[in-house]
Amino acid sequence: MFDSSQLTAYLKRVGIRAPRRPTLHALRRIHRAHIDAIPYENLDIQLGRPIRLDAASLYTKLVEGGRGGYCYEHNGTLAHALEAMGFDVRRVLGGVARETEGEGNWWNHMPLVVRFPGGDEYLADAGIGTGFRDPLPIRSGSYRVGPFNFGIWSLGEGEWRCSIDPRVTNLTFDFTSDPRDVSEFEAKCTELSTSPESPFVKTLTVQNPGETDIWVLRARTLTVYDPQLPEGKTVRIVADPDDFASLLRGRFNLTLDEADLGALWTKAEEQHERKLAEDAAANQASV
Repeated sequence: MFDSSQLTAYLKRVGIRAPRRPTLHALRRIHRAHIDAIPYENLDIQLGRPIRLDAASLYTKLVEGGRGGYCYEHNGTLAHALEAMGFDVRRVLGGVARETEGEGNWWNHMPLVVRFPGGDEYLADAGIGTGFRDPLPIRSGSYRVGPFNFGIWSLGEGEWRCSIDPRVTNLTFDFTSDPRDVSEFEAKCTELSTSPESPFVKTLTVQNPGETDIWVLRARTLTVYDPQLPEGKTVRIVADPDDFASLLRGRFNLTLDEADLGALWTKAEEQHERKLAEDAAANQASV
């Protein structure tokens, strides 16, 4: 867990004061603040940098460095902070898209389960870029968070499934409730952050669920999901390097130097052009 000075810095990073007691109300406040302040992103993967899951590395990157990360990094950081505040938190086995892609997707996610006196358990997860801002009770049901709907239901045998609002993405992830050690996730983390076939390697991604909408940047395509809009979303292409830098540093609250921004813009351009070519080829084949 974080020490007292690291916890103080974390709380400053997310913009809240330490709770007096580890209550459900406090967990909701911390969960929202974390997601609001720290976006989901895979920019170090795009830059070819290793992803490290030890507490010191997470603190340096996500707290001191003004950066975000992907699921292992987000939930690892959140877990260290919650532990330092006295919460009973477990890192658990997760599998994004296990429902559609099979058993090989176990270990590609590390959700958190927080337990309260009396036995109530909540799913805390800052590592789904299109996910929920409030922790969800681990019992079968549908839950509204802001304008979005999420579901949790039991699969039996100690397994659970969580669904994301289908107006945003057709995505579910499965999880168990037994505690796991961070070291158990390291092999899958390395695979996902280095394999040429990994979606995290293939496409630059920055995402952030807001209070009333969800922002998703993939390469140069920015999609903002908002159920109040006639089509439920807006889509635009990021125009140029200045637009790109303004978006990352502004709306997504990321600290990035000019050299990294230039390298990332080059990646985004290449990926955008490749996607256009793939779509054109697919359309031609269907004619």
